[in-house]
Amino acid sequence: MRNTIPFPARPDRRPLCIAHRGASQHARENTLAAFRVAAALGADMWEVDVQLTTDGQPVICHDAGLDRIFGVPGNIAGMTLPELRQAAPDVPTLDEVISLAADLDQALYIEIKAPGAGQIAIERLKAANFTRAGLGSFNVEEVRSMVAAGCPYPVSILVPLGADPFERADQTGADIVHLCWERGGDRPQDLVTPELLAGIQQRGLGLVLWHEERKPVLDDLLKLPSLGICTNQPELMGGCDRVDIGGMQIVCHRGANHFAPENTMAAARLILDQGCAFLELDVRESADGELVVIHDATLERTTNGSGKVADHTLAQLRQLDAGSWFSPHFAGERISTLAEMIALCQSYGRQMYIENKCADPARILALVDEMGFAEQCFHWSGNHALQAKIRQLSPTARIKANLARYPDMQALKDHLNPAIIEIPVERYGRDAPAAERLNIVPMVQYFGDDREIFDRIVALRPPMINLDRADLLLAAFRRQAGLDRWI
Repeated sequence: MRNTIPFPARPDRRPLCIAHRGASQHARENTLAAFRVAAALGADMWEVDVQLTTDGQPVICHDAGLDRIFGVPGNIAGMTLPELRQAAPDVPTLDEVISLAADLDQALYIEIKAPGAGQIAIERLKAANFTRAGLGSFNVEEVRSMVAAGCPYPVSILVPLGADPFERADQTGADIVHLCWERGGDRPQDLVTPELLAGIQQRGLGLVLWHEERKPVLDDLLKLPSLGICTNQPELMGGCDRVDIGGMQIVCHRGANHFAPENTMAAARLILDQGCAFLELDVRESADGELVVIHDATLERTTNGSGKVADHTLAQLRQLDAGSWFSPHFAGERISTLAEMIALCQSYGRQMYIENKCADPARILALVDEMGFAEQCFHWSGNHALQAKIRQLSPTARIKANLARYPDMQALKDHLNPAIIEIPVERYGRDAPAAERLNIVPMVQYFGDDREIFDRIVALRPPMINLDRADLLLAAFRRQAGLDRWI
């Protein structure tokens, strides 16, 4: 490799998590929103695409046109920056992305799309004194031009499937080969042969790997000696199985409700892809007696419907949009049934915390028994009569409780015999020992976003935690392990 600023690296030298166009699975690609979500979900670096406006301003967008991503006509190269802002306000400038990356301690991997944009991007990085960066392109001439001009940052050549990476490296003088082989079949990792890796090492080249969202493939890629791996889902690389959380079981309240519409499949999949142990959700009954997942008794807050949930049949509820209220990116998300959510958890081998809002406990217990899920879920209801009925109906059901209606822990134990007790973080030190003496698992509850409190929770090491922001807990574990530092 040339004598350049080193490619960014973490202390443990693991491959960097490079968020492909930001967290593009969870927000509109290449927008500031997608980059913020990526940083929260454990990304180290953002892959961004640079186009040029007709007045020479570098902006971030994969496509030359605006139609696919923003649904409006127009070609970036034929528009001034003010015209682009008018047509598609969410297209960020490169300067805005550099500033945000500096604020969020992220590195940048800049793919040059427009001819001539490489030199402009280099000058903008230098002007901002931004050093944690690399640049690359599929365009051989663009890469050769950046190298020939003495680019102080590492430069990569992006290699499509079927092309010879060494030939492309020789043609350009690139420092890094970036293999874009995600379409290389069910096991594209097999294309990265020992002979290929040996050749990369012998030539002193760096290696970056394609964007990957298949967990088994990604697990294999992480074993390879690469500088980084691109992914649309940074949670797959920045989740629980990538950080030592000491066996703590994470329960996510209404799913990943900070990043996706609460109680939807999108919110559920995200926390399961993060590796969290439990999905928490809320259950009600439809007018035709189906168990549906929604928090409120009425539809207005989290759907485009109106009226009471209980006054609508499942078929009617299915017609509602349960995602657009949160973000246009989630338009079309639907209200799910409890059975569908159980099947999703089973497909991941994960568990569930069922909060019964007003459904018949017998129906819930019958469903979890029918689906073979009784040992993988626990139950709770804020309605004390429903809570007591769960125990009355099933001596073996796993119940979560709290002390609110009981004089002490023993009275709670005698009445409900709960498996788990939920304790607010500020009372954990006082109540947890009493619970443990009675063989009740203490679970911290914290629905806030205070960094210092998450650091305290990591120090407490409770066996379970119920929270809204698994990302902030994982960030606290990364801080403790020193994995948030650059070298």
